[in-house]
Amino acid sequence: MQPTYTTRAAELKDIIFFYEAICALTAINIDIVAFNAQFKTRLKEKGSKQLVLEADGKIIVGCVLAQVRQNLSDTSPFVEIQELYILPKFRKLKAADFIYSALEAHFLKQKINQLRVNCNINSTLNQNFYVKKGYKIFKKQYKKEAN
Repeated sequence: MQPTYTTRAAELKDIIFFYEAICALTAINIDIVAFNAQFKTRLKEKGSKQLVLEADGKIIVGCVLAQVRQNLSDTSPFVEIQELYILPKFRKLKAADFIYSALEAHFLKQKINQLRVNCNINSTLNQNFYVKKGYKIFKKQYKKEAN
């Protein structure tokens, strides 16, 4: 049976769900003290948006974190979707579509119509989701840990 979804702005009480979601996405245990501090900062930032997805008005089944950015080479701001997480049992129940649509609508109201996302190289599930939403490869991103 298809749940009824609603979204709302994240609150401090949602910190454990976000922590567990980010740890699941990254497959690492993040320092919880550092995570708590960063989460509290993000909740207050004007250009930051965190949404919670609830099913049937009861349980949190997903979340998304996004940030408004602007590069010197861009003429207008864009939204960077930093994380989007849905509990596994809700992934085939259109949960990701619902929270994504809510996020996109929020930024379109602010006249920000460019969205970007980074996906892990091996995450074909995420890549396929964004391609279906009309995303095209824009850049490759490289990472180096400084010694």
